[in-house]
Amino acid sequence: MSTRRTFLATCTGVSTWFAGCAAGDLNSTQPVDSESRPSATDVSTGPYWYTHPDPSGNRFVEGAADLRDATPIRIEVDSLPRWLVAHPAPRGSYWTVVTDDGRAGRWHVIGGNEVEEVRLDSRTADSPPVVASNAGEPHLLDDPSTKSPRSGQLVVPETDGGTRPRRIFVSRDGDLVVDGENRDRFSIAAPPDVKPAAVGDGRFVLYGDVTDRYGHGALGDGLEPASLLVADAVESRILSRTVLESPAVFEGLQPIVADVDGDGTPEIVTTVADSRNGARLAIYSLTGERIATGPVYGPGWRHQLAVGPFGPDGETEIAAVLKPHVNRTLEYYRLEDGDLTVRATADGFATHTYGSRNIDGAVAADIDDDGGVEVLLPTSDRRRLASVARTGHGTSVRWTWELGDELRSNLTGVRLEDGGVAVGAATAEEILVWSG
Repeated sequence: MSTRRTFLATCTGVSTWFAGCAAGDLNSTQPVDSESRPSATDVSTGPYWYTHPDPSGNRFVEGAADLRDATPIRIEVDSLPRWLVAHPAPRGSYWTVVTDDGRAGRWHVIGGNEVEEVRLDSRTADSPPVVASNAGEPHLLDDPSTKSPRSGQLVVPETDGGTRPRRIFVSRDGDLVVDGENRDRFSIAAPPDVKPAAVGDGRFVLYGDVTDRYGHGALGDGLEPASLLVADAVESRILSRTVLESPAVFEGLQPIVADVDGDGTPEIVTTVADSRNGARLAIYSLTGERIATGPVYGPGWRHQLAVGPFGPDGETEIAAVLKPHVNRTLEYYRLEDGDLTVRATADGFATHTYGSRNIDGAVAADIDDDGGVEVLLPTSDRRRLASVARTGHGTSVRWTWELGDELRSNLTGVRLEDGGVAVGAATAEEILVWSG
């Protein structure tokens, strides 16, 4: 029998398309008045948790659990959930929810059958939230007053050398802001809704150079980035800047950083699109060089989801959905000898709703404890979640979970302290968490 609790009921509040790259500091770096700078203590209590399981943007969860017959804990809400953030607790997992009207709260799921509720300060629901945790009480990070309301933020943790945490975000005027001991600005003309993704060692990637030359509008507006930047938050400088030639754009809000070719160095997974050829996956090195481009099947979007050991023998592959609003085809790509090819497909999955800025529509993990990694994603009607595995013959739907209503939030998950896994999602009326 599932556990049901009411939450937030009384809260109040509120063709040749690669153009090359350039490295070095940008000339327009400038200081910002200290009056608009948030307190350094706001970000000094990491680690930090996002609407996707990893700061790299990869929706892959380490750990394993057999969730096939798990009964979800259900938490009723009286306001439409938009964002979920999960992170480990001393026992079980913490789940933070932000609803459409800006209400926020956190609950503690223990053993799949117990909930502790904490109400949090209200915040905007326009941008994905970030939770800071450590020995202290977990809390939602504030939004800096100069931050673009729809953009995401990233926190680079304190380094072993004692360098204080850096908060990374896009300002209202499209500048990249690196906020640490000093606040540095770089003029990158970023779209208002992009999110940084972590590389490691203080480095991160981000889209820039906004353009309206591609009017698809699948991700909320007619604006898309035309450049991909790699930057160093500790040294506060731009390392590379790759600019696409017209008419191509990067059709996405956040790249994925992961080791795609197994050489020990991460690559950058992006989606490139134009009105002539449609969308295709494109892989870049950290120096901004194009490594490989996937196939094109005409106009439409490709929703990059996760990188993990999906192959039948644990080979690293990229999971993506071809046209989640039309074709709804799950694809598995493999990068070998410079070629990015589709190795398997499965039909019937809608990981995104047209016009939404929620791109966290799937999560990957070993959720049947068989040593392989499954992708958990919504079916075409978005009223069920399906666990899909790669096999030697292609793909297999292992099982489906009924949600009872349409999926409204991001899908996310977390590795528990005992090595298990918890995954969660929300409909209009309740949040569901499966733990094991």
